[in-house]
Amino acid sequence: MKRFYFFIYLSALCTSLYAQPASFEDLQLPEDSYWNGSDGSGSFVCGNITFYNDYNAAWASWNGFSYSNKTDVTTPGYANQYSAITGSGHNSENYAVGFISGTTKAELTTASTLSGFYLTNSTYTYLSMLNGDAYSKKFGGEKGIDPDYLKLTISGISETGETTGTVDFYLADFRFDNSFMDYIVNEWTWVDLSTLGEVKELRFSLESSDVSSWGMNTPAYFCLDDVNGEAPVDPFAGKTIATIEDMNLATESYYDGSDLAGGFTSGGFQFKNNYNAEWFSWSGFAASTSTDTETKGWANQFSAMAGSGAQNTQSYAVGFDFGDMDVEFEAQIVDGFYATNNAYTYWSMKEGDAYAKKFGGADGTDPDWLLLTIEGFDSLQNSTGTVDFYLADFRFDDDSKDYILRSWKYVDLSSLGEVSKLHFSLSSSDNGAWGMNTPAYFCLDELNYRDQAPIVVNPVADIGYTENPIRVFSVPVEHIFTDPDDADSTMVYSIEGIDNTDLVLATFVKLGKTVETLEQHLMVNITEGLTGEAVITLGATSNGKTTLHSFKIVVSFPTSIELVGEALISVYPNPFADRLNISLPQGEGNVVLYDMNGRIHYEERFGNRNTMEINDLGFLSPGIYFINVVTQNGKTTEKIVKR
Repeated sequence: MKRFYFFIYLSALCTSLYAQPASFEDLQLPEDSYWNGSDGSGSFVCGNITFYNDYNAAWASWNGFSYSNKTDVTTPGYANQYSAITGSGHNSENYAVGFISGTTKAELTTASTLSGFYLTNSTYTYLSMLNGDAYSKKFGGEKGIDPDYLKLTISGISETGETTGTVDFYLADFRFDNSFMDYIVNEWTWVDLSTLGEVKELRFSLESSDVSSWGMNTPAYFCLDDVNGEAPVDPFAGKTIATIEDMNLATESYYDGSDLAGGFTSGGFQFKNNYNAEWFSWSGFAASTSTDTETKGWANQFSAMAGSGAQNTQSYAVGFDFGDMDVEFEAQIVDGFYATNNAYTYWSMKEGDAYAKKFGGADGTDPDWLLLTIEGFDSLQNSTGTVDFYLADFRFDDDSKDYILRSWKYVDLSSLGEVSKLHFSLSSSDNGAWGMNTPAYFCLDELNYRDQAPIVVNPVADIGYTENPIRVFSVPVEHIFTDPDDADSTMVYSIEGIDNTDLVLATFVKLGKTVETLEQHLMVNITEGLTGEAVITLGATSNGKTTLHSFKIVVSFPTSIELVGEALISVYPNPFADRLNISLPQGEGNVVLYDMNGRIHYEERFGNRNTMEINDLGFLSPGIYFINVVTQNGKTTEKIVKR
């Protein structure tokens, strides 16, 4: 076999300090095809960047760069050398394929600073590392413990031929002490090249743990796209969020404005408060860490019915409407916030009290409601519009749809445009001579947060056997809804692998409905004699956003059914400043925090506990990081953002 330690040169012709981007979309290709240099041109140009190609007509082979729009992500072997494992370019059709088997060169007319590009594995290389083939080993070996890797090194070369620096990127890495952390890249991943400075050339080299006397056994391919393009956008860049956590309240305590400061500030947002020292009363906004969801009446006015802050944080704001529930800040577009009912208000609507009626009345048919209205004001104090949000609604023709919110639900405020003040007000169907009878409280958290997709968590095997020939495989699934009563909240599933006539997924069986979750079991009927593997994909949709999660089951009749899936987690707050809370899957495992370059900044072993907190993370630079949680059931990686 030929030796595979080589270099590829990439050069960009530019008219300014920065080279133009190369997205490859201006290259014309028929559908599901490629260009490999067989026309003898020796190169192709895209966006002022020239990619060189060396085609050998005698052997019908090439090295350097080709370009492609192939979509085959399943066929192994050399015949599928032009496909990316992603099945497409980065948010596009076309992409470049690099093959290192010799030297290829590209020249820049002027040294340029390159931002970076997106990288992924070719299908040929990916499947070779995943399963092994006639020439290359399966990464990790048969036991999955071999410390294999495939590393791409990018070197910057100046006009004078000096190296300006290098960037390493692992296309696969099995060197972790915990094998659950091993990975083979199968998505487009941004590689930052700005640290190389002005370069005349970029040189690429591949290095693998799988080598022989002839050189590297691993197929020496990689795919790239959007050269000198834009890095992934941090959706929270420049945003400040009122988490209320910066109030630093003690557990089971509250701030009611008795210091006469006129309110409090969180994340740059000023929450107004009007405290009356003569009556020891307040209005506007308070802050709380109370978790009491059981006590009824005015004495429990500082508790959220959810029992914690949004996303299981500790602190949250409490609003009491006396006409002065205002929040002021520098003019900006506010994404939204999470809202829920105050415990005092919830129980008053649920059961009624000495001052307010039971919502729905004695027979549950009264069309009662509690409405929160948010009005935006620009810097000139002109109204920009309003957003209505029902904290309780009994106006449905179908009484089964009536609800009183007791979980955190996201409220989108983006329609208000740029504002510098938000005014909150409450109205109710239950009114008397003195005004609204329903207690005029609500709770708020994560102001200016951008809502995230729902989460499917903890798919844990619970195998229940029935009499032969049918065996039932039960997967408990917890779906995090921002509102259990949201009619748009759904769960779906699909299956690939074993013939669907042999492995049947029954409809989700709803076992119970709690504050924030719907716990459901996925029932799988397995016929006699069935042996094989199947991949089940679960999907959760809420507030128009969807999360998908796939896991594999391995069936070996008659006694073995194994769940091989990811141990899903929840990480909050995200973005974070100096601490993180992590909800953990069942069992024991490891938590690892690392950056985009694979550098580990924190690692801890956890036992049988549900949550953990990581403090003192202020030393981390702002940017994108990853939390990896590994248990015996699998691993989960969550992207997090450091503000």
